[in-house]
Amino acid sequence: MTLLLAMEMLQQGKIKTSDLVKVSKHAASTEGSSLFLKPGEVMPLRNLLKGIVLVSGNDATVALAEHMAGTEANFVKLMNNKAKTLGLVNTHFVNVHGLDHKDHFSCAYDMFIIAKSLLRHQRILKLTSLKYATIPRNSQTRMMLKNTNTLLGKYRGVDGLKTGTTDKAKYCLTATAKKQGTRVVAVVMGEPTVRKRDKEMAGLLDLSLQRRFVDRQMTRRHSRGKSFFA
Repeated sequence: MTLLLAMEMLQQGKIKTSDLVKVSKHAASTEGSSLFLKPGEVMPLRNLLKGIVLVSGNDATVALAEHMAGTEANFVKLMNNKAKTLGLVNTHFVNVHGLDHKDHFSCAYDMFIIAKSLLRHQRILKLTSLKYATIPRNSQTRMMLKNTNTLLGKYRGVDGLKTGTTDKAKYCLTATAKKQGTRVVAVVMGEPTVRKRDKEMAGLLDLSLQRRFVDRQMTRRHSRGKSFFA
């Protein structure tokens, strides 16, 4: 959802990829996967986006949210408002990065709807299709980023979209692939390992790209619980 709102604001001209974002103490102290940002550090918005997309930098996500809405709390309100607009009935946000919280939740179908909306913005695929990227940290050093979507380069046609991992949610992936002009999206949640996540995802993408998903009974079965494809 953070990326969707960012893409919308970029399209509307409310923010620019060239914007210089100053990292707050609050953003720098965010737990979990990180770009290891320092309080007061200034980073171009385009590099924050790379850090969010490729390595799920939670500190970068908070910094971006603060830049767009003033505070993380304000941005969370925007996220929940957007969820309502999209008709998401099983989603509620309390933070911008997705770390575990009893009142922060979603489901595979709602993540599919978010992904479908995100894919309307073509610039997102230029980020999500990157296996690697480097961003400067100061005048002398650069930081290498490796995309946590391990299906890139392994499953033909995959060019996105976003991973997510926490202790409670386990290994999750919303993926998209395009083959012979057909684009599909699939969501896998709650897998115990990256290997099992990727295996489940590959199976869903196979079914989708072979157009077996038109079987309504199969679609209903996969839309319940922790996976969905279309």
